[in-house]
Amino acid sequence: MIKRQQITAARGLLSWTKTDLATRADVSERTIARFESGEGDITARKLERMEDALVGAGVEFIDGGVVLDSLKRARRAV
Repeated sequence: MIKRQQITAARGLLSWTKTDLATRADVSERTIARFESGEGDITARKLERMEDALVGAGVEFIDGGVVLDSLKRARRAV
């Protein structure tokens, strides 16, 4: 299962606001804010929708972190 820090990092890589992710994942901005801050848990379904939105935008979740797929491809080409 992905961690709250990974969601925050993935949003940062994409330059997405909480509103951007909320819109794309069909969850509330408050849900994202509470989850990222550690104030509350969310359902597995909401977390899955957030992960799907981020992966669809090119984020890859790796052990304890995230990487943007386009950055990974650029590093391989060098």
